[in-house]
Amino acid sequence: MKFFSMWWDRQTEDKKADVRMLVAEHRLEFMNAGWSMHDEACTHVDDMINNMQIGHEFLKREFDYVPRIGWSIDPFGHSNTNARILAEMGFDAWFYARMDWSEREKRLNTREMQWVWRPSWDSLGSSAEIWTGVFLDMYWWPWGFSYDERDYGADPVISDPTLETFNAEQKARDMYYYAKDMSTHYKGNHMFIPYGTDFAFANAHLTFSSSDALIEYFNENYDDMTLMYSTPYQFIDAIKEEGTKWPTKYTDSFPYADDPEDFWTGFFSSRADSKS
Repeated sequence: MKFFSMWWDRQTEDKKADVRMLVAEHRLEFMNAGWSMHDEACTHVDDMINNMQIGHEFLKREFDYVPRIGWSIDPFGHSNTNARILAEMGFDAWFYARMDWSEREKRLNTREMQWVWRPSWDSLGSSAEIWTGVFLDMYWWPWGFSYDERDYGADPVISDPTLETFNAEQKARDMYYYAKDMSTHYKGNHMFIPYGTDFAFANAHLTFSSSDALIEYFNENYDDMTLMYSTPYQFIDAIKEEGTKWPTKYTDSFPYADDPEDFWTGFFSSRADSKS
């Protein structure tokens, strides 16, 4: 929220009124909403709580808004402590992206990429549990669907069949098979696909014009799947209605490694004085 607050403080009252309208209509949502997206290994518990409190006080003051979903997409490893904090804050769910390669491999194979985390089960039971989901491909859009003025190497979606550059059929097919593959790793009838990446949406029109064309063409040509814009809040509400039985988790997600030879453990232990 720190970066958002810096932008917010520079806006006119008319602009602030427009933003408040978008928030009130749930067209703009906030998740996690800590002053920063805190680390979960080096930090002390009181600092983690204070970080969340400052961000939430800002949202309550400016928008009368209380987030109910956690969003920790780039910390390197995740702790029982953070799961408990979010659960006791009243969050409905928590999303993150980074997971140890061995745990990810196992969960992909057993369709357990989403679960109910019970961080203090022996002492607190279900009063401190939280639904948790990990993304299939980190926190970015599927390969070939990255549209922005920064060159991510993807052609825009062209749905006019009279043009030589028409590619909507192939783009829709690629998205269809991506979602079908995803369904082999996730439970339920709803698949949540992030759409963006670092520094994306510098020119949002480029992204949304391609997305609009893809969604329209996809839904006209596939009748066993629906592609739509959504938010994490809408997704969580939808899976609640399904009544899916989720697996459970009771332990930390540490240590964290990208692959068998790339551990991030030293990130937390080296140069301790510099990180104190």
